Amino acid sequence: MTETLSTTLGPLALATASFVLGHFILSSGPVRPRLIALIGERGFMVGYSIFAIATFVSMNLAFARAPMVRVWVAGDWTWHLALAAMPFAAILLACGYLTRNPTAIGGGAVLDRPDPAPGIFKLTRHPIMWAVAIWAILHVIATGDGAAILYFGGLAVLAIGGMLHIEARRARSGDERWRRLVAVTSFVPFVAAIEGRTRLSFREIGWGRIAVGIAVYLMFLYGHEAVIGLSVVPRS
Repeated sequence: MTETLSTTLGPLALATASFVLGHFILSSGPVRPRLIALIGERGFMVGYSIFAIATFVSMNLAFARAPMVRVWVAGDWTWHLALAAMPFAAILLACGYLTRNPTAIGGGAVLDRPDPAPGIFKLTRHPIMWAVAIWAILHVIATGDGAAILYFGGLAVLAIGGMLHIEARRARSGDERWRRLVAVTSFVPFVAAIEGRTRLSFREIGWGRIAVGIAVYLMFLYGHEAVIGLSVVPRS
C-alpha cells in the first residue's frame, strides 16, 4: 500500500506540499519582511498571489489526474455528517465574505470601530478559514480515497495553520486593537458566546447573508454531480 501511494499519488503530494508549504514559508517571519524590503508591499502581494494561483492550479490538475486509491471505506454516517455540517460551513463562508473582516489586510478600519467584531466575527475571528477547514475535513472523512486525503487534507492544514499563524503574528504585534477584538470574540466558533464575552445576534449577522449561505449550500448540494460527477443529494 505504501509503495502504491507513493508511486501513484506522488505528483499530487508534491503539488499539495508546494501549495501549502509555500504559503507558510512566504508569510513566515524570517521571509516576508525581507521580501517586502526587497520588492515592496505591493510587489510582495502580487508575487504571493501569482504563486498561490499557480500552485493551486497545479494542485487541482494533479488531483484530477490522480487515480483512486482506496485507503478506507467511509460509512454512511460520514455522508450524513457532511450533509448536516455543510450548511454551517456555507453560512460561515458567505457571512465572512459579505462582512468587513477585522483580521484581513486593510482590516484596521474595522478594528478602529467601537465594536471591532461585526456580525459573524462575534462567532469566530476566522469564519472563512473555518468554513474551508470544515469543508475539507468533511471531504477527507467521507471519501477515504488517497487523492482526496492529500488534496482536502492539504487544504485543511492550510486553513487551520493559517488561522494559527495569524493569531500568533497579531499577538506578537502588541496591537491594542487586536486585544480588543480578542476580548469580544474567539478563535474556536461559539466559545466567546458560551463564555459570555459576546452576544450573538442573527439580525447583526444579517438574515440576507445567512440566506446567501444557504443558497451557496444548495448550489453545492445540487451542483455536485454536474461538477464532480457524484450526487450527494439525500436519497428518499
